[in-house]
Amino acid sequence: MNFELPEAVALGAIGEPGNRVFVIQIRTALDAITLKLEKTQVAGLVRYIALILGDLDKLGHLPKAAAVVPPLEPLFVVGEIAVAYSEDEDSVTLTLTELAEDEEAASKVTVEITKELAGTLAIQGTELVEAGRPTCPLCGFPIEPEGHPCPRTNGYRAPKP
Repeated sequence: MNFELPEAVALGAIGEPGNRVFVIQIRTALDAITLKLEKTQVAGLVRYIALILGDLDKLGHLPKAAAVVPPLEPLFVVGEIAVAYSEDEDSVTLTLTELAEDEEAASKVTVEITKELAGTLAIQGTELVEAGRPTCPLCGFPIEPEGHPCPRTNGYRAPKP
């Protein structure tokens, strides 16, 4: 599936921190699809978009972030994500490939967006990731409200959020 300059691309999460499902949704006037992502994929995607945009000239006005809307049933789980910038088109292309054992049969969704929408997506994704549970400064694992048994301290003196 290819989406060229869709009406909206949004990152979102369903559920409570610690038990959230992350999604990316692409919408046009005629179609909308939702794909499931992992939190680390969202974090990596926004970091890479930020690197690409940091090398470009000034961005124009960033559009308002879109929210994910029903239906939220994912078409597939994303395995591989590719991000590219086209100087000729002055746009960012996201290629989201299905997580599948048979790479030949894996579905792909390609989305071409403006660099301004990519900037909005990077901000939205960063806010989404940061809204989750804090991470332990010693081991990097998420900290539950009651603390956690940090492997770096053999479970003692568990950091509090």
